[in-house]
Amino acid sequence: MEGRKWEDLSNDILVNVLGRVGMESLLLDVPFVCKSWYKASREPQCWEHLIFPTYIKPYSCFNCWEDIWWEPEIPDWGFIKRLAMIYQENLSVTAFVKFIVNRSCGNATIIELPGGCTEEALAYVAYKCPRLKSLAVGSYNEYIDGIIVKFISRWKNLEMLKLGKYHLKEIIPQIGLHCNNLIWLSSPYTYIG
Repeated sequence: MEGRKWEDLSNDILVNVLGRVGMESLLLDVPFVCKSWYKASREPQCWEHLIFPTYIKPYSCFNCWEDIWWEPEIPDWGFIKRLAMIYQENLSVTAFVKFIVNRSCGNATIIELPGGCTEEALAYVAYKCPRLKSLAVGSYNEYIDGIIVKFISRWKNLEMLKLGKYHLKEIIPQIGLHCNNLIWLSSPYTYIG
């Protein structure tokens, strides 16, 4: 008795499954399995949840990452090392964010930004991801926190927002005006006054 082959799965089923595997596998594993998986991995529905690694460049974690002989306690360290091997030092955080956001074709609903994210990358997310429901900036992007108030009006569907250290006095009024669906706000180590 011959079983069904993975490459014979319908594209809809494959896209549904691949949308759950995570960014590392979608970029560095799935496209190389077979042609049908490559084609399915390019579908925007696979790119609705964009959970970036904490750091894009390993040396943004450490001064001289080549000399690290131990595995740091960073959950996505393997992904970071694989990106570094493929792109070496030519990988810009902004370019990487744009590349991944483009894969979603405006369908991204959840985004966790990487450390070292720039204003340009955040602006790109603001203009290309109008359906965004959850945004995590994180405490490793303190500079971005200061400019997020410029873009908050673009995310009318925002339900969850996680900020790093931030002066909420500036953003709370903007959230009240533009984010009527917001049900969760996290901003540890925040200055409220």
